[in-house]
Amino acid sequence: MSALLEATIGRYLSLDLDGRKHRLYFEEAGQGIPLVCLHTAGSDTRQYRALLNDPAVTSDFRVIAFDMPWHGKSSPPIGWHEEEYRLTTETYTTMIMRFVESLELEQPIVMGCSIGGRVVLNLARTHGSALRAVIGLQSSGHVDPYYDTTWLHHCDVHGGEVSAGYVYGLIAPQSPGP
Repeated sequence: MSALLEATIGRYLSLDLDGRKHRLYFEEAGQGIPLVCLHTAGSDTRQYRALLNDPAVTSDFRVIAFDMPWHGKSSPPIGWHEEEYRLTTETYTTMIMRFVESLELEQPIVMGCSIGGRVVLNLARTHGSALRAVIGLQSSGHVDPYYDTTWLHHCDVHGGEVSAGYVYGLIAPQSPGP
């Protein structure tokens, strides 16, 4: 029987965002150029587990992935149940930059997938001078529908369940399970 202790370290960061305390969970491994990884809307830091454990990457990069509030091990702020959760581009951008500043990361690379991939485009536009680079994975701009989706709104169709089925079909086999 063999065992391997991974080099990845998990921590919590208490952070004030919009006057509310948040407790963000993050994992990090490696040393070198800071690489901040942003997960998709339906995931958490586990999305980057392979990257955090890849010696070819961690020998040159300090890989850091954090769970957005309400995701993974990050807690929602106190009183979260008293209002509707709304994540805006501005709020997410501010959260990322506060995270970067709190860890005193100098000129990090920020890489994001899906919602994270879209926000890195805004980071480049609004905070480009503070970043070494941004990498957008599945960060597409606006794409007009290329097929008719109006049938999803028919009374005999549960659009949420059908759409979830579509999304499930797009997920890679290596992705974390439900």
